[in-house]
Amino acid sequence: MCERSRAEVRHFMHETNHELQGLHTNMMDSLWHVITTGEIRHLHENERFEQAYQEALASPALGREVQAGLGEMEDDRILRRQFQMLRSEMLEYQAEPEERREITSLWNELHYMHSTFRARVDGALMSGNTVLVLLRRLEDERQRKKIWQASMEVGGLAAPKLIRLVKLRNQIARDHGYPHYFAMKLETQGISPEMLSGVIRQLRSGLEAAYWQVKREMDEETAARFRIHRSELRSWHYAHPFVQSAQRREPWGQVDVNGLLPQLTKWFDERGLDITPILGRADLAERPGKGQANCCLNIDRGGDIRVSCNLTQDTKGLSILLHELGHAIFEQGIDPELPFVLRQPAHPFISEGIALMLERLALEPSWQRQLQLRRSNARSRNKRNPQLRKELLIKLYWTLTVIEFERELYTDPSRPLNRLWWDIVEDVQGIQRPCDWDYPYWAAKSHLSTLPVYYYNYLYGEMAASQFQFSLQKEFGQWHSREALQYMTRQVFKPGASSTWNEIIASCTSCDLSPIFLIQQLRN
Repeated sequence: MCERSRAEVRHFMHETNHELQGLHTNMMDSLWHVITTGEIRHLHENERFEQAYQEALASPALGREVQAGLGEMEDDRILRRQFQMLRSEMLEYQAEPEERREITSLWNELHYMHSTFRARVDGALMSGNTVLVLLRRLEDERQRKKIWQASMEVGGLAAPKLIRLVKLRNQIARDHGYPHYFAMKLETQGISPEMLSGVIRQLRSGLEAAYWQVKREMDEETAARFRIHRSELRSWHYAHPFVQSAQRREPWGQVDVNGLLPQLTKWFDERGLDITPILGRADLAERPGKGQANCCLNIDRGGDIRVSCNLTQDTKGLSILLHELGHAIFEQGIDPELPFVLRQPAHPFISEGIALMLERLALEPSWQRQLQLRRSNARSRNKRNPQLRKELLIKLYWTLTVIEFERELYTDPSRPLNRLWWDIVEDVQGIQRPCDWDYPYWAAKSHLSTLPVYYYNYLYGEMAASQFQFSLQKEFGQWHSREALQYMTRQVFKPGASSTWNEIIASCTSCDLSPIFLIQQLRN
């Protein structure tokens, strides 16, 4: 390619980055206001900004430039990566304008529905946190079932719109030559369906015995609590509506999370990570109307990083905060000199890996002592952490359940999905279906509506977290030391999407991503 042509391509990419950054910033800022206020005016505003961003990505002229650039820029890594990232993001918006607008409208309706839903029980409205507290503490089985069913009613409201959304997404995928949207989404992010299936087989093969041992122990304790046989246990007997947490009757340890913020700030600062600006923009309190999901939004892919949480003052609240701070310090550490389209993680699962790794600190006794959350106890210094292991296994098998169901949902959304849901739940998690199982309980899981084909990132994120921990522990003696986290900043955060996810993992851990580290961590 001649110098003039190369200069023209760089100018084109500079202008494209500038345009997309402005549209993206408007879209994310309005989404923040939807999440933190629940006001309908922000929902309509967000929908307009989102459509404008998508229309820019759907531009035929942009598509032609990207296709040409992929063929011409083989010797310019940064330009080529920009074209690759753009192509991946653009693909699902290459549809008829009417289809694209309907998809955006349905997504916004579903997002708003899940954000503002409150379970109604005996005339009282309950937030998600309230439901969890009551399921942890209530002894009355009839009342527990009533609360569980009320928390699931959003599924009946969401299911018809979600099925329509799945069919629209599948049509776009088929137009691009993919069998369905699930496969398209995976492959545009550098993960083949066969690769994901292989990982799931390895994890289940390596961890089945460990999971069923933990599940059996949890069931025996739960059955004894309610004075029933294990065969009588149903979803409402557990501490989470979907059984994605191992916690049962005993509360999470009480922690003054708000009072702990100065200590957390100091802990991160000692590791060269400044969370003061992040906390300054954060919205951490639960209140009426606010969205119930916890999230981290990088508004402009620059310095405007915002965290929204509904924190409880306990260890669970602390783990949620650490998770979102993990996303935030990742975004904060990306090289600001990179072009806009590369100022993001190389893959969502790598950011999830950092978030999940930091989240684990909340259940690590040595870290709790470091922040004076518990007294020194020689017996707790064992390398094994039974509480964390139990929690990770229960959460991991819930994650597998969602992935398996969502794959089947996109493969054939016309099949009897209510039956399919319980078939998978029984097989993977070992939770028996209730008598009144023929209801779209599955659609009560907001991720299926608002973050399509995202849950596999938690699975890959747990794998990455264990691999990162192993590598850092081996190299630095402690995976969360200053030296270790500064190494992560250089090797994982700073490159953003200028490198592929495979390159990031290999540069940090000296090997390809593998489930073996997670399997070894969770086996007996």
